Amino acid sequence: MASEKTKKPSEMNPEDLPDVRAFQDEFTRGFLQSPEETRSGYYPFLSGTGKYKMDFPAGGMIGERAYARKEKVHEGYPIHLKNNVVGGAMITIFYFSYDSTDELDMNLESFSARIGKDINYKKIAGDGQSLYYGNIDQNESHTYAGYILNEKADGALEVVYQIDCMQEQKEKCNKNKAKNEKYVLDWMKSIRFIDENKEVNES
Repeated sequence: MASEKTKKPSEMNPEDLPDVRAFQDEFTRGFLQSPEETRSGYYPFLSGTGKYKMDFPAGGMIGERAYARKEKVHEGYPIHLKNNVVGGAMITIFYFSYDSTDELDMNLESFSARIGKDINYKKIAGDGQSLYYGNIDQNESHTYAGYILNEKADGALEVVYQIDCMQEQKEKCNKNKAKNEKYVLDWMKSIRFIDENKEVNES
């Protein structure tokens, strides 16, 4: 039997978990790996495909009805976010196991077409993966798009982070634009592909 230390949040008594939105929702709790923060305001998340992990925001909740997964091939879901940094936001994540570096230009075009905007992506290199990042300003929202490509194997993620800037929030949204962008980028950089061969060797 798992000891209290090795138990996953989904196996623990909800009353013993942090009093934040991510743990209050049973479906979201199933993806969280520990009640210990990865950094302030974030908890360790593992994808249902087992192909990537990330820092999951304490104020986030995965939309269960919109969650879709096909084994380790594809996964898509929205995260509804409420916190004191960006206010209300919606994050949409899609994982595609078959995207490859050879088809990068075509896949970035497809991603832009899905968002409905032509985006000028900027490449941010990481360890074994690259983030292609761009943003779009609209009246009601600020939208940040990230295409995260696995450089060591096939697989990529499309991430859209949309901050709600409705009328009463608009001034605050524009004032905090640079701060919000840094916040979103820092979070996108927490998304890491899992090298399954490495994980097997280490366990």
